[in-house]
Amino acid sequence: MFAGRYLWWMLIAIAIFLFFTMCFDYVTWLTVVSSGCARIAGSCGPIIVTMTGSMKPSGVYLAGGIILVVTLARIHYLSMNWIWGVIVAIWFVASAPFPLLLANGWTGQLKPEAVLDGLPVAFLFFVIFCAYIGWSFEESGARPFGAWRALRAIISVTAVYGALLALSEAPAFATIPGRVLGEMRLSTSIAALQPGLHDVLTLWAGRDTFAYIVFAVFVVGLAASLLPQNLEELRARFVPPFMPRGSRQ
Repeated sequence: MFAGRYLWWMLIAIAIFLFFTMCFDYVTWLTVVSSGCARIAGSCGPIIVTMTGSMKPSGVYLAGGIILVVTLARIHYLSMNWIWGVIVAIWFVASAPFPLLLANGWTGQLKPEAVLDGLPVAFLFFVIFCAYIGWSFEESGARPFGAWRALRAIISVTAVYGALLALSEAPAFATIPGRVLGEMRLSTSIAALQPGLHDVLTLWAGRDTFAYIVFAVFVVGLAASLLPQNLEELRARFVPPFMPRGSRQ
């Protein structure tokens, strides 16, 4: 999937998400009013339950599914390692509840403190990565993550750290084996390991300060990979503006 189509589908998914989280309640209200169910006591309940309990969540899940599928398709198109698909899926699952939390802001029920407390680091990793792969690598001829081996290693290590942190924080990873596979023992084991893994990744600080530092390194690494990888070209682009006028050639 080339960059233009990827960005188009991402915008479609965002539009679907905004519609179902911010506007669908008005559609429900209009449906109830136009159906005339208010004339018969109790007849509006099934309509409201169907639209708010089934159709609205389905629209939100549709938007999330589109984002995940097109991201994986873009990773495949860029011939990136399949491990990146696994990392992205982990980030996606760990950050999925956060957009639903933001949707409450439309009703005035959201406080800034709740946003900061509920913001998973995995959501930041996922957003930045999705924005990064939207770069038109196929037109510029650039290589994703750059050509420098050290820079690629830094990006990979920080991304793996973000995935491990997501695994240690999201309760969903402990409940999935029990719900999907029926392995309650595995779910219990994962839930027991998550706090210890989180302590190791946060250096026993009890806060995500170190995680944000790693995220900053991840962002800087991605930004640096978009710069010219040829040192001579890089010097020719950035050094002349800072040189004295008489010394320029």
